[in-house]
Amino acid sequence: MKPTENSIEAIRHGISHMDGVEFDLRLTMDNQLILFHDNHLSREHRKIIGGSKWTEDHTADELAELGIDTFEKLLSDNVFATAWREHAKMACVELKMPHPKSKVAGSVSPKKRERHASKMAKMTDEMLSEVGLEQSNVVFISFKRKFRRSCARANVRWPVAQLQPAIPEMGGKWMKKILALPSFMWLSLAYHLKRQQMVGAPMLPCGLEYIDGFTRHFTLGRTFGTSGYTGRRLTRLRKGFQAFVWPSPLRVERALQELGLAGICDEVSPELVTLPDGGARWTRWSSQPLDDERAALLRNSDPSDHSAIIEESAREVTPWYELTDIERRGFLSIWRKKWQWERDIDELAEDASPNKMPWEVSRLIGHRGAGID
Repeated sequence: MKPTENSIEAIRHGISHMDGVEFDLRLTMDNQLILFHDNHLSREHRKIIGGSKWTEDHTADELAELGIDTFEKLLSDNVFATAWREHAKMACVELKMPHPKSKVAGSVSPKKRERHASKMAKMTDEMLSEVGLEQSNVVFISFKRKFRRSCARANVRWPVAQLQPAIPEMGGKWMKKILALPSFMWLSLAYHLKRQQMVGAPMLPCGLEYIDGFTRHFTLGRTFGTSGYTGRRLTRLRKGFQAFVWPSPLRVERALQELGLAGICDEVSPELVTLPDGGARWTRWSSQPLDDERAALLRNSDPSDHSAIIEESAREVTPWYELTDIERRGFLSIWRKKWQWERDIDELAEDASPNKMPWEVSRLIGHRGAGID
């Protein structure tokens, strides 16, 4: 059976070839954290293990038959753990809530869902504390309402950010979008950012719909975009407070990078070497930062040469963790000026070392390691 998009193989690829990775956690009936996105199993999966369609109603051993790995196994993977701990890579850890109809963990009761979320947060927090990570290398995220409160009750010691608008666990793809529409329309991006700052979140989780396409005109407040005056308006609003934009399809990847934003991208296949604008695709924006000369070479090269140029750059460009303190400070100084970061260079440099970088830095994050066969 092919590995799931949350498999260790897929996540390892994402964190090795990009600036980080996003993956999802669910809690099984035998209290094991597993790497899986959906709250239900496919028909193919159910034919193999039988039983309930809801993910949380199965044990970790049963789900292992489907190629679904545990979080514990991921943390013991040396390739993944080394990149995360020592190479300044980061991970967005999304805690997923069960469908209300799940027999083991599902409920419409806010108190029961709160207990479930707090239990997951506590278990994840304790497991991460054994890895030796920097605070800037991880963020807990979730669509669960009042997720920060759940984490506070679990005494989570890692950065936390609330995903908004809230998306329910029930219903299909389009039903979820319809149910989330009112919340989306009433939540202005400026207020969303201000609220995240007020509660101490390290960054702004930002749906692409807020800054791209006709949907950006649906929300209250001023309009923001990925280019032109609306893009410059977004830069002035942020003052360096990073926005993690999802999804970030190839067509907007260059624009996000040029605005100094962070993208959470589904397209992580190494075979994707050319962007829609014709330039070569570089997926390690910060973990292997390019100087102006190298960036121009990738941007202006012929598509037939992209694979060779990317391979050459991967060999020759010094990764972040091998840069000297002076070289890291140089990149931070350039980025600070270009994107109008509010913090001074000395403060930024204090948050930079071989195994960490400031939250302001622009990154490309592999979304659940998607794209691996």
